[in-house]
Amino acid sequence: MKTAALLRSQFFWVIIAVFVVTIYRLWYCTHLELVGDEAYYWLWSRHLDICYLDKGPVIAWFIAASTALFGQTVFGVRFFAVILSSATGLGIYLLAKQLFSDRVALWALIMAGIAPLFAVGAILMTIDTPYVFFWTFAALAFWRAKDNTKLAPWVLTGVLIGLGMLSKYTGAFELISFAVFCLFHPPSRKHFVQGSFWIMVLVALSFLLPVLYWNWVHDWPTSRFLFHRGALDEQAHINPLNPLVFLGGQAGVLSPVIFVGMILAIFWPGFTKPEERSKVTYLLTLFAPLFLFYLLISFQQTSQANWAAAAYVGGLILLAFKWTKLAARFGWAKWLGIIGLVVASVETAALHDTTWLHLPPGKDPLDRARGWRDLAAKIDSLETRTGARVIIANKYMMAALLSFYLPGQPDTFMPVSSAPYNQIVLWPTYREARPTGDALFVSDLDRLPTSLNEDFPSIERFGELVTRENGRKIKTFYIFLCRRASNANGQAALLTRPRAEERVAAFNRSIESLARSSPVLRGYRFWFLRRLSGPESTCPVSDRWN
Repeated sequence: MKTAALLRSQFFWVIIAVFVVTIYRLWYCTHLELVGDEAYYWLWSRHLDICYLDKGPVIAWFIAASTALFGQTVFGVRFFAVILSSATGLGIYLLAKQLFSDRVALWALIMAGIAPLFAVGAILMTIDTPYVFFWTFAALAFWRAKDNTKLAPWVLTGVLIGLGMLSKYTGAFELISFAVFCLFHPPSRKHFVQGSFWIMVLVALSFLLPVLYWNWVHDWPTSRFLFHRGALDEQAHINPLNPLVFLGGQAGVLSPVIFVGMILAIFWPGFTKPEERSKVTYLLTLFAPLFLFYLLISFQQTSQANWAAAAYVGGLILLAFKWTKLAARFGWAKWLGIIGLVVASVETAALHDTTWLHLPPGKDPLDRARGWRDLAAKIDSLETRTGARVIIANKYMMAALLSFYLPGQPDTFMPVSSAPYNQIVLWPTYREARPTGDALFVSDLDRLPTSLNEDFPSIERFGELVTRENGRKIKTFYIFLCRRASNANGQAALLTRPRAEERVAAFNRSIESLARSSPVLRGYRFWFLRRLSGPESTCPVSDRWN
């Protein structure tokens, strides 16, 4: 009897399906090279810390754990991407089931499983993977906590939100979502008075204490990064086309029919029973604050298509709920939904292997995960020919990918003049870690940064390298051989920076007017001055404005 009941249980077959998909993804994830983000976070896992320049440490912890189990390999880096993504799918199913029914839960899971944003993202170990996982289970925990007078469910919700924030700081928007829901849901307003809501907030925010300490020790670099990332360090402007680009990107990563259907479901109040209104309100509060935030900042700068991923946890469940209601009454709605699922499935299937499309270099989205092993092999050959043992790249993702794919996985570097918007520039530079020996500078641009001329008196343009996969051209890189001056003992001589004073003066003139009213930019200037100055520099370092 128990076996028969188990076989009739929808959840049992959902578990089986998710398990099968998980096994497939674990197999497939090794067929693509790492993308730049993954290699960058892998570097973090080799330098474990309580915080990093632009994000919390959660993704580094996951990668460190999986690579400890499976080695410094693609599978090791991506293992938890697959596991967490499958768990997120189950979380969406359980939340939809808790709110509505098994039928709604099943369709929400199917849409999450085939939408390109979730399906392709399920094999990439980026910050969105743990971020959406913790967001989903925090949403499930809060829905149960709101009807509970005990503190344990509220503390659990706070812990999940805190871990979400340590994955991506916009996880704090879930606190806003929960606050808005309590305001619009009269029975939940009591939690503001009883204090359970504020205990959840306090627990969640306590996870940011290590972030604040790390930033205090390192002169607040995260604030500078976030201001830059949000284009808040630029003059305010409005680009009316950017929101359209943002919305078009959302339609692309979710599939057009699913995205349009979701927007219509949000604004269409039909077929909602009185007892279902609070549940619909909950899903709207999970979706709207985060989505509207990114839509708003898209007027200032172009937003990335994946930024609003967590908002779609509520959005997909709401779409599944409204669609099942509509399909039960109108046959055309059922077929429209099926067409949407087919289109999303075709998109996702195509993105798993794009070689048959024969797209030109730079147009294939999977080119981000191609050619890096080939580039590393060619750089390794050049190291042998030239004797250069220091690798410098003009971009942080390229530096990270070369570090991963070069034999021995050595440390790689960026020019010391690089802007302070990635973690690599905060770690020891090649001046500090590798003060001797020649270097190879690898760039996707045919030009040199000034700092290389200051450190290497002899720089030779060594030529171009073209990366390929199965004979197809992926990308062109420019290689420069940088040789140091040698002293009588055969060691590299330390070079002064004769143009440091000029660079500081130019920097001062360009931002002085803004920095007078901005402590963030004053901190940025101070960091820049400290970066330029060293024991061999004659440039005076002062944080006073003339």
